[in-house]
Amino acid sequence: MIRSMPRRVTSLTFGLLCLVSTTLAQAEPALRTGTIIMGVPRSAFVVLGADRLWTNALPKPEDPPWERRGRQGKIALHGSLPLAVAAAGLATLGSERDTVDYIRELITPLDKSSLNFDTIVERLRAYLHEKVQAVRDPAKRALATNPADAEAKMRLKVARLTLVVAYVEAGRATLGWAQLDDEWKAKRESAPHGAVAWPDSLDRFYTKGPFAGGASLFGYSVQEPAKLVEHVRRVIQAGIHEEARLTHGRNRQVGGPVDVVLIDAKGARCVPSCRPP
Repeated sequence: MIRSMPRRVTSLTFGLLCLVSTTLAQAEPALRTGTIIMGVPRSAFVVLGADRLWTNALPKPEDPPWERRGRQGKIALHGSLPLAVAAAGLATLGSERDTVDYIRELITPLDKSSLNFDTIVERLRAYLHEKVQAVRDPAKRALATNPADAEAKMRLKVARLTLVVAYVEAGRATLGWAQLDDEWKAKRESAPHGAVAWPDSLDRFYTKGPFAGGASLFGYSVQEPAKLVEHVRRVIQAGIHEEARLTHGRNRQVGGPVDVVLIDAKGARCVPSCRPP
């Protein structure tokens, strides 16, 4: 998300990522974390996409990389409503509870009358913000006592959440985002603009490369659902391949498979399907 928000730092892994909306290619990246999530709306449907690679969001600094890395779905789908939420930030909440599973539980009780951006964001904020603060507050106290505490620094760095919310109500699509750390904020986006997040290592690729500019990044000319699904998949896969090239396959922050979800009047569903982790 670009001009619409001040620069922040967040993480689903250890990396940084920018969340962009509207005209990112010409502006300073505003939000960063270690994953790729993307939401692109049209008048009657929304497409969400996300990579699968994750690392333990709250590791001990001495943990080796192979004990941190795995794969995790980053998009929570409602079972019956045309509603889905993509998440970047803390991979686990509480006693190592999967964040996306928790988000799925939070949105499951919602009914058709709840398909309102402010209502959805407030429900997520009310439950998730305190979970984030429960990690941040002890880390801040530890750093106040010992500014060199490496584990506390790491916990404070990753204890944030970024959510991309998409739904369709009465044939009309809505896309927006929310950010939770010490404070929280939220904003709706309007088609054809969207929201996308990527690691800082991919700044040049996405802002100067083949997807530079909102029209290329969000596929302004693409109006058919199936074609927009493939566009979002292609944008994310291209970033994964570029990061692999830049890091020579080491210290990866993003990776496949890529999950892409279509939200329309029929509901929210993976296209063609979301493979198991």
